[in-house]
Amino acid sequence: MSTLSEVQDGAEFIGRLNMTFTVIRSISHGGYGAVYEVSCSKDDGRYALKLEKRQFSRDHYKLMMEVQVLKEAGERPENARRHFPTLLDNSDPLPNHMFMVMSLLGRSLADIKRGRQGKILSPNTGYYCAIQSLEAVRDLHDLGYIHRDIKPGNFVIGLPRTKNQNTVYMVDFGIARRFLGPDGKIRNPRKKTRFKGTVRFASLSMHEGDDLGRKDDCESWMYMIVDLIDQDKLPWHNVEDKRRLRRLKHDAQKAPKTLFKKDEEQELREIIVYLAGLHYVDLVDYAWMREMIKRVAKRISCSLQEPYDWQLMTGTTSTSAT
Repeated sequence: MSTLSEVQDGAEFIGRLNMTFTVIRSISHGGYGAVYEVSCSKDDGRYALKLEKRQFSRDHYKLMMEVQVLKEAGERPENARRHFPTLLDNSDPLPNHMFMVMSLLGRSLADIKRGRQGKILSPNTGYYCAIQSLEAVRDLHDLGYIHRDIKPGNFVIGLPRTKNQNTVYMVDFGIARRFLGPDGKIRNPRKKTRFKGTVRFASLSMHEGDDLGRKDDCESWMYMIVDLIDQDKLPWHNVEDKRRLRRLKHDAQKAPKTLFKKDEEQELREIIVYLAGLHYVDLVDYAWMREMIKRVAKRISCSLQEPYDWQLMTGTTSTSAT
């Protein structure tokens, strides 16, 4: 296979577990990979096959990290893996490509908000997604990994008309990093790191070249919340210069009202201040942050229950909240 465009409907892939996956349709294409809806010879179910093309500028496939994370997540109890896709099968790293097969999921939060008037989520849906995505971040950290690319495009909902249609899933672990060693202790920070992730949502430490810890995923998560629910967007929404971005993010930590301007968002400003005071090695109080989100939601009369924006857009409201 020389190009991803050569993968046609009906093409077959055989994984390590000797299951055959047949391409039904293309879901998305990127510069380095593609995602396809596939059927499986084992049960004729529908799954997502993620295919990565070999980049000779790199000595490894990003999918190797994705497979590692999802395999470990799959070994956790149900309540600790509910925000991760299920890994069904994968290939070995091949000369020109690698693939993995996982749960077929729904639209990303980025896609959902783009389809909304004003390009933001409703407060009820936004705060519900904030809580769900925070749980996903916590569960990834409990596995010993940091994501390093927290953003609306890397959280998706379940398929419509399924029991998991209102579950928010974390995806795309290609640049995740294990921050805990085999002994469960945090790894020593590197003196200097290269920039990874998405500039708009990257933490201040990423801009400064410092190694990232739990706090940095959570900082990016806070920027994501602003992007999801605030009509005014992030102060650096259209800024491309990294030096100016770094300065604006530094200013936001000192004056969090530049991010959360409304009086009823006091607790969100408190989270920004709290995270700014943490260091690489520090634990994060996820339960406290979750409670702060719930307080704000209650103050503005958000039930955090159905219907959510994606249900109103597709007419898939169920009879009870998931």
